[in-house]
Amino acid sequence: METSVKLNIGCGNKRREGFVGIDKYPCAAADIVCDITTGIPCGDDTVDEVIMDNVIEHILDIPAVMREVHRVCKHGAKVTIITPHFSSLTSWRDPTHIHHLSYFSFDHFAKENTRHYMGCQFEVVNRRLSFVGGPGGLIGRFIFWLSPRKYEQNYCFIFRASTLTFGLRAVKNAPQAG
Repeated sequence: METSVKLNIGCGNKRREGFVGIDKYPCAAADIVCDITTGIPCGDDTVDEVIMDNVIEHILDIPAVMREVHRVCKHGAKVTIITPHFSSLTSWRDPTHIHHLSYFSFDHFAKENTRHYMGCQFEVVNRRLSFVGGPGGLIGRFIFWLSPRKYEQNYCFIFRASTLTFGLRAVKNAPQAG
């Protein structure tokens, strides 16, 4: 019986049942201490699921880390990324945040005209944008519902969002018929 390999990358002190915790620093939930920017200590095509909860915004070279995640993932592996939206005060409050991401940021790993320079392919299966509470959050949700693009272009710093959650699927190239 094959066991499922699941990684909680950048786990910090958040242990997740059934996941192997990986972090750059020794901490409560880390089963493996390593810097993922220099490699994930797993073989190619061995991982079924990856979660990165409030990690990606700290990574200098996101495409390089996503290539490494892609390398270890099996075809179809589930990858969940949770990060503050760029309009969230949380995105700007932490001085270790390097990137401030958009609802559309991970499209570059899926779109045919941009994925070639990312070096790997993921399908964006779902994405969710959470909002702060109160009347402003309701108005922001409504504008976002009408048009996510217009919300980000014109209204996001008036009606601030909170958290982005991306559900991705690793896409591996199928062998060429020949």
